[in-house]
Formats: sequence, C-alpha cells, structure tokens
Amino acid sequence: MAVTEDGPRARRWWARPAGLVEQTRWLFWLLTLLSALLLVPAIVHSAAGATPLLFTAVVLALGCVWTHRYVTRRATLTADATEALLLAAAVALSAPPTLALGFVFPGLWFRSVYGTGRQVLRHCTLVALGLAGGLPFWGLAPGHPGPVAAASILGCLPLAYLTSIGARHLADGLFAREQGQRRDAVLSELGRALLAVTDRQEIMDLGERAARDLTRITPGLASALVVTTPDGVAVRLALGAWDQPPPAVLTDLVLPAQSPTGGDPQPVRSASLDLAAGRPGRWVAVPDQTHEGSWLITGALERSAAEAVPAMHTAFTQVAMALVTSDAHLALRRQARTDALTGLANRTAFGEALDRAAGDPTARFSVAFVDLDDFKAVNDGRGHAAGDEVLRTVAARLRAAVREEDLCARLGGDEFAVLLRDLRGECVDALTARLAGAVVEPIPVAGGPVRVGASVGVAHRGPGEDAEQVLQHADVAMYAAKAAGRNRVRVFGA
Repeated sequence: MAVTEDGPRARRWWARPAGLVEQTRWLFWLLTLLSALLLVPAIVHSAAGATPLLFTAVVLALGCVWTHRYVTRRATLTADATEALLLAAAVALSAPPTLALGFVFPGLWFRSVYGTGRQVLRHCTLVALGLAGGLPFWGLAPGHPGPVAAASILGCLPLAYLTSIGARHLADGLFAREQGQRRDAVLSELGRALLAVTDRQEIMDLGERAARDLTRITPGLASALVVTTPDGVAVRLALGAWDQPPPAVLTDLVLPAQSPTGGDPQPVRSASLDLAAGRPGRWVAVPDQTHEGSWLITGALERSAAEAVPAMHTAFTQVAMALVTSDAHLALRRQARTDALTGLANRTAFGEALDRAAGDPTARFSVAFVDLDDFKAVNDGRGHAAGDEVLRTVAARLRAAVREEDLCARLGGDEFAVLLRDLRGECVDALTARLAGAVVEPIPVAGGPVRVGASVGVAHRGPGEDAEQVLQHADVAMYAAKAAGRNRVRVFGA
C-alpha cells in the first residue's frame, strides 16, 4: 500500500502535528531518537580510546537520517543505504555488538510508516546486511578483544523481518483509516457545497475538484471521464495514478450496451488503460445518468485503493443528482419567465431585461408596445381556440421580425412588448413599421383566416431616464396610435 505524503503538518516541524498518521510518525521519530541517545552512555562507559567519540558521531548521523526522513516525509533508497552503513558502524563500535539492536528495532517501526510495503522490506534487508556486515570489523575497534560470536546478531535478523512485516501491517490499517476519514470529509464537503449551487458549470467544477482530492488522498487510484463516439470511447479527463496520459480514444474498451439501472458500477477491461497506468487495474464503469453515453471509468491499481472506488462512485453520483436538480431548477425558472401560450418572455422576464438595460446610464435602447386591434372580435366571434392561435401566430411573427439580440415578450392578453437594443432612431422606426406590417397579414385559423391590426407605441430612452419612464412613454405612444385610428405606429415625443 502506498502512503500519501501530503498530510497536515504543524508550523514548527518538531512540534506535534495534526492527523493520525503524522502524529504516529512524529511519535516513532522521537522514540527512535530517544532509544539511540539512551545507548550512548552505555557505550561510552564500556568502550576505550576513540570508540565513544566515533559511536557518538554514528548516533548523530543516524539521527540526521531519521530526522531528514521525518521532515521530508520521504523514504529514499539513498537514505536506507546510508542508515544500513551507519548501523554496520554501530555494530562494529558497540561492546557487546547487541547493544546496537537497541535502536535497530525502533528504527524498523519508524521506517514502516513511510513508502510502500516493498520499500519497507527492502529497508529491512539493507539493515540486515548492515548488521551482518559490521560483525567482521568488530575486532578492529579499540578495546574489542578479537572476533565476536555472530550468532547474537544473526539470530535476531528473522525477528527484524517479522517486526517490519507486523509493523507495516499495522501501518497499512492506520493509513487506510486516515485515508477513509479524509475521503469521507471530501464527500461531506462536496455534498454541502452542491446544496448551495444550481449552476451546471459550478457543479461540474465542484465534482472535478472532489475527484482530484480523492485521487490525491488515495495513491493507486486512477479515473477517467469518457464519452462514447463513433470512433470509440473518447477520454475527456484523466485523474490519478497514471504513468502516462491515456489515449485520446480507447478503441479496446467495451462499455455495457445499456446503462445499468441506478448507475451501478460494471467491471470492464482495457489493455490501453492498463498500459497508461503502468500495471493492470481493476476497472469499473459508472454511467452518467444525466448524459447518455458519458461514463466514469475508475480503477484500483493497488489492493488498498479498492476502498476508494466506492467513494469515487459516490462523488460521481452526487454530481449527477445535482445536475438533475440543476436542470429541474433551470426548467422551473425558464417556465416562470416564459409565457406558456406563445413561448415568448413574460412580463417578469421583460421587466428584468429592461432593468438590466437601464442599469447602464450610457446604454441606448428603445421599447415598443404592441397592442392588437380587433382581437376581441376574433376571440368572441370565432372562439378562444381561434384567439389563442392568433396570439401564437402574432408572437411568432414578432419574434421573426426582430434581431436575435432584441427581446419579444407577451405582457398579457393581447399586449406585447419589444426591447430593441442599441438601435438608431431611424432603424427603430423601420423595424417597428415591419412589426406592424407583419401583424396585419391574414392569420389562418379554424373556420377561415382572420385579420387583426396592431397599434404600436415606441419610446427611445432619453438622457437620465430609467426603465419605468421609458415604459410609461411607450404606453403613452401606444394609446396615441389607437387614438389616431389604430393599426399604426407612434413614437413618443415625435
């Protein structure tokens, strides 16, 4: 099991840090240093000549190796080999040599909370070689009477391996526990954040951030967002423990023919994914219930990473549910701002757009009020169904007559309004005349075509005028058009 090396750390590196793993490392580091320091007086008392000074130098060097490991949170082959050489020197200088075992075993426990399990066994092997390698030099140290019985040291080597294996097993459980807690925290934070967000892009950003956090917390976890295409399965985003980026298109990945109900993970195989990961992975595919053909592919490259696959699935499901909620919210908002009969913006949406336009003191815009003439006669004489058809047809003609950046709205009954953005007066006059002309064309309804007219009132925004003033001016102009005989255009102030 690989160990994440980015846990919390106190500001002062020697102070007790936060986090279960970091606190364990801190405790083992201190105990290892203390065990070595406690042996120095025994060696000084029993040794002769320069041996006490040399042994003290070896202990200090070992302390530097251990402290460097703790501060950098890295277990390198160079550091392990250096430690083994220093232990060989400690065995050669100790009288008896078994005194060196006093800090060998604490060192094995300390080393077990860094790196991978294989690296821990590699360290133990180097330590065993160091202990055995120091024995031939024991008789060369001052005050040591000839060769030493090697059995006292060599007999402890199997125990060293058992210690490393047992310590690593306990460390794996420690790592798994903290990683699980941190994954739970990521999922909890994602859930809280999604409750306050309805924008699709913000939801996607939160989901990607959570996925990156989960892969950072869990070494050996690799994930990819993919979508089916005619050429194969295209990779949209790859996160986690990839040796190299996956191919843009996975031609050998076969996804389930249909999305499983409820979005349950389905096992899949892909040599391309294994090659990109640098080792075989246990891959599963989770369908995106909000987007047909979109999938999350995630896999455990290490046995311990398998516990993170459900967490990635949960995050993916949370984001999918949030997107469904977002779509529903957007549909409700669109429905609340849209006229159900004509599909145009309603009075609320028109008022909001007009307020936004008027919020810029330098913005140039005009408002046209369109009130249908003779609509009541059609509605009463031909029925409400015919009246509704007239309103729908007029709405379609108004929408077709204006530019894309302009806004058509039905204010209610047979009243319409158009917000014309950034047009010169003569252009507005031509456009509103086109609006009136479009309305008077015959409208086919059940029982034969009918005709209605349009009285159009136009108001150009004047200096310092707000939205309410422009609306009032357009309303006045519209009534002036009706008073002048209907089916015509009047501009306020003209």
